[in-house]
Amino acid sequence: MNIRTTLIVVILFALSGCGQSSSSGLEVSKGEFGESWPFTVESGVVDCVDGQAAIFKTGGTSYQLNGFARSSGYAPIDPIWRENPEIPGVRVNIGSMIDLALEQC
Repeated sequence: MNIRTTLIVVILFALSGCGQSSSSGLEVSKGEFGESWPFTVESGVVDCVDGQAAIFKTGGTSYQLNGFARSSGYAPIDPIWRENPEIPGVRVNIGSMIDLALEQC
């Protein structure tokens, strides 16, 4: 292989990853979090998209966990966000899920 061909191969290899996330997310479940589990579904994947959008994926849908994900058009989290059984009208804190998602950036 000559130097030009080698250079082209290196450039193509480097570009093949552009625009793609190297993370496939982190699987999480109700069993791991117990009563602090903030969702009405049993499990899913938390992930980070575009370096700042925290999302939760389950059942083929990606839900927004933060404002960046909301402004990117991900589905509202409200339909699967569990209400706090101890405080009527208040949802279970999703802060830990946001933190886990952003760790995937």
